[in-house]
Amino acid sequence: MKRPGKALDVKTLEALKPGPKPYRVSDGGGLLLDVRPTGAKVWLCRLTVDGKRRDMGLGSYPRVTLADARRAAQEARRLVTVGNDPIIRREAATVARKAARQADETAKARTFAAMAEACIVAQAPGWKNARTDDLWRTSLKNYAFPVLGDMPVAEVDRAAVLRAIDGVWTSRPATGRKVLRRIGTVLRYAAAHGFRANDNPADARMLRHAGLSALPGGRNQPSLPWAKAPAFMKALDLMPGLAPLALRFCILTVVRSGEVRGARWSEISFEGGATWTIPGERMKGKKSAEVQPHRVPLTPAAVAVLVRAYSHVTGTPATAETLPKLAMLRSDALVFPSAKPLKPFSDMALSAVMRRMNEHPEGKLAPWRDADGRDAVPHGWRATFRTWVDDTCPENAEAAERALAHEVADRGNTGSYRRSDVFERRRPLMESWAGHCLGSAEKVATRKAGQRGRTL
Repeated sequence: MKRPGKALDVKTLEALKPGPKPYRVSDGGGLLLDVRPTGAKVWLCRLTVDGKRRDMGLGSYPRVTLADARRAAQEARRLVTVGNDPIIRREAATVARKAARQADETAKARTFAAMAEACIVAQAPGWKNARTDDLWRTSLKNYAFPVLGDMPVAEVDRAAVLRAIDGVWTSRPATGRKVLRRIGTVLRYAAAHGFRANDNPADARMLRHAGLSALPGGRNQPSLPWAKAPAFMKALDLMPGLAPLALRFCILTVVRSGEVRGARWSEISFEGGATWTIPGERMKGKKSAEVQPHRVPLTPAAVAVLVRAYSHVTGTPATAETLPKLAMLRSDALVFPSAKPLKPFSDMALSAVMRRMNEHPEGKLAPWRDADGRDAVPHGWRATFRTWVDDTCPENAEAAERALAHEVADRGNTGSYRRSDVFERRRPLMESWAGHCLGSAEKVATRKAGQRGRTL
């Protein structure tokens, strides 16, 4: 070991071994190496500041080399000679770097992209569809983030919003509207948390004055004219697989496809007339706590679909008479499961059935289309049903609205007191609808089949 006061070299440093107690070796000029029992070797610079001796740490060896330690010690001694305290100076620099990092992290946390993620996470518990957050993230990532993502949310203005939606606004109007609404939601979320002014630069009405072109009004989902329903149902019956059965059930019950895809055997009761009760949390609406369960009267035709679905999934023959007991054995299982039994069909499964049915030679119109020539889609069947009611039995308008699970419009007055779901009036209406869809002859055959307990 070198004697104190003699300059150190790398060979000597490497040879230093830890002892039972800490000890120090000197390189001269106040530079010391503290060797600790753990084997750690720490550089120290001994200084006299304002008449007081102080030891300033310079880092550990070998991360801080001998040459680096000598330079740091020399700079510390220089600062002392000009009246500065190098330890206080270093502490101030550390505080400044930490403050800069925090400021940088805060700035990143307040970008539009970060605020969008926070907004999505905050809203997700109230969304009924688990895919909604993915749809939000994807649309914002594809269309909003390229322009707005790295911008401080406080600096997002109308000009920036216009640049963000410029490409999608006219090329894909439906998507453009969604993206604009979502941008507005994120900005309102940021304003509510005090991260920007409480304005609305994503207001479409204001943006039109700033140069955003007006889009034509949104078009309704294409729906099949009700007169074509019987022919469609016969064609649908020729389609193989479980998804066509799910679509058939969707048409006969006039509920939304998502509610059919999520249907479980435990939701279906066969006592006192077959009834499907959809829990409020699976119904489209506001927060689940505000949405009541929706009862659906199941006609013999709808029960016949359930019989076929049971047999398709389980491989076990069933009848209308045996189905109640068999359904109890299925418990909470999905009625229309996907290839993965615990997962429902995707939201495109039923649409794919109608697309296959609408395949046609080039130059010819699709067989199942609306009055404008657009290919009909599953959701359009709700409009088909409602139009059929208006044209054939308008006295059942209220029952039809309840069948569609539409909310009472006047919640502030009489609507808040009208709580009946007119269920008993809906059952004969749905039987008439099934009779129309299947044709009177097939309607009678279906009822007789149920009475005989014929295996389907």
